[in-house]
Amino acid sequence: MKKIFFLLLLSFSALSFSVLSYSLELEIVPTAAEVLETEAAGLVARVDFEQADQLLGALERAEAYYQQEGLNLSHPPVAFVIFGPPVSIFFKENYQKNQKVVDLAAKLTALKVIDVKVCQFSYIKAGLDGENLLPFVSTVPFGPDELTRLIEDEEYSYF
Repeated sequence: MKKIFFLLLLSFSALSFSVLSYSLELEIVPTAAEVLETEAAGLVARVDFEQADQLLGALERAEAYYQQEGLNLSHPPVAFVIFGPPVSIFFKENYQKNQKVVDLAAKLTALKVIDVKVCQFSYIKAGLDGENLLPFVSTVPFGPDELTRLIEDEEYSYF
């Protein structure tokens, strides 16, 4: 009986240590509200936009934040700077393929929760015509430069 108790105690101790060491490895990511409490000028979305579903996840986080904070938002909309292949999501000819993402982005833009900025360099490189951009989208000459400007010059924080 003592051996069984000792083995159980040893197993529990090992499990507790592994859980503790795992919890120490986790990065604490502040909520958008906590970031804004530190006097950030605004927020910029930090996502990998390689797939529409990843963009959808970021939009859903922005929507959840808006629903949590309500109309008490006293900062600029969350900036979504889109560059590379995902710029095609915001062109009229691709609306049906990306309807869920586009509809949520349009709604959040209308509510002034987000501001979608599409990279001109990226869409020209992809052979897309700026005349076919969806009406709620604005453009920037080069997406990575805009991201740097918002973070460094405007002192935005990542959302």
